[in-house]
Amino acid sequence: MTAEQDAKLDIIKPLWNLPAHVIAGVTTRGRDDSIGHSEAPFDRFNLAQHVGDQPSQVEHNRQLLANAELSVWGDLPVALDINKNHPQWQWLNQTHSTDIAILESVCSAPLSADAAISSQKNTVCTVLTADCLPILLCDADGTRVAAVHAGWRGLANGIVAKSIAAFCQPNNQQTISSNKIYAWLGPAIGPNHFEVGDDVRRAFVNGDTQPKTQAEQYAAAFRDKGQEKFLADIYQLATIALSAAGVHHIYGGGFCTVSEEQRFFSYRRDGICGRIASFIYLTEQ
Repeated sequence: MTAEQDAKLDIIKPLWNLPAHVIAGVTTRGRDDSIGHSEAPFDRFNLAQHVGDQPSQVEHNRQLLANAELSVWGDLPVALDINKNHPQWQWLNQTHSTDIAILESVCSAPLSADAAISSQKNTVCTVLTADCLPILLCDADGTRVAAVHAGWRGLANGIVAKSIAAFCQPNNQQTISSNKIYAWLGPAIGPNHFEVGDDVRRAFVNGDTQPKTQAEQYAAAFRDKGQEKFLADIYQLATIALSAAGVHHIYGGGFCTVSEEQRFFSYRRDGICGRIASFIYLTEQ
């Protein structure tokens, strides 16, 4: 696949200070001239097999992404030898849980988890979203990466804290400190469109389920609309959770999957729709 074709995939490159051998990105719906195969309402570059799209078309899209020379738009100075260093993509069966997959190798079948962590070269951690928040993680030395699917249920139930704890666990006798972790917040529903009920707000601000200080911080992420309806800021909620877990190098945010219709799928906006993929992996140094 050429660099021109890669551009048609319209992959978003995170802006954060990572080592050159770390490749990360987020797909989009693609443009009108996109080479994606999916048709409406999944047009054009849907990567999810569970939303009702034709499985063969999704597989075509996944193959296009897998064959893309991602290093062309990444930080590496030269293209990778794709035959020697071909990235292997691990897809997840996401259920809004706090389950985490530690990837020592890639399984052909999706793994039931809402986060994936790996220190293996060319093992791609991937999450699919269409309003929920994707969070990409990497340590400062580029020895470990992770992708986290953070919807409001996962955030309220501690997916961030659990992912950071797992990320910091010793691996090959190396322990990573949370203050050496970089986090990037990908495209999600914006704070002007994420209307929730009081049950969602209470899931965050209830002192019985959250530390008191953290619950008070979470309360500031909700704007009262009256009649027990609130506008929630999922980026603020995630930032609070990351900070509480000791992560202070936080980048990204500022997207809105609902309002940016030409670029992103949105379940809140459309109901039946595709999914974008947020991914991160390590190449050979």
